[in-house]
Amino acid sequence: MITKGNLMLCRVTGVMLTALLSACDSGPSEAEFVAACLKEGERSVANKALRKEAGVKGDAFCKCTAKEARTILSADAQRAMILDMQGKKQEAGAISSKMSEADQMAFMQGAANIFGKCVGAR
Repeated sequence: MITKGNLMLCRVTGVMLTALLSACDSGPSEAEFVAACLKEGERSVANKALRKEAGVKGDAFCKCTAKEARTILSADAQRAMILDMQGKKQEAGAISSKMSEADQMAFMQGAANIFGKCVGAR
């Protein structure tokens, strides 16, 4: 009887551990996304001018895009987007090149939708 209890305890522990580990890989944090977005906006005069012309309001825009990216994009797409905003184009490309063609299309469409939704965010 004790052995059955130990076996059940091990199984329950294994299921809980699996659930916890899978939750850890839910993608980058919104704070990481916002930081990369703000850094990209300050990187060059061209970025600043483009954002100003588009009506982008720095912090509000970045918070909006982080929130929307979390709901629209996959964890890999979010990582690729952050790396791209950090100027790590090759690393971002390596992630997106491993995505299926459908995932790549969803990534591009999602990024465009996010930008459109968050421009002018206050």
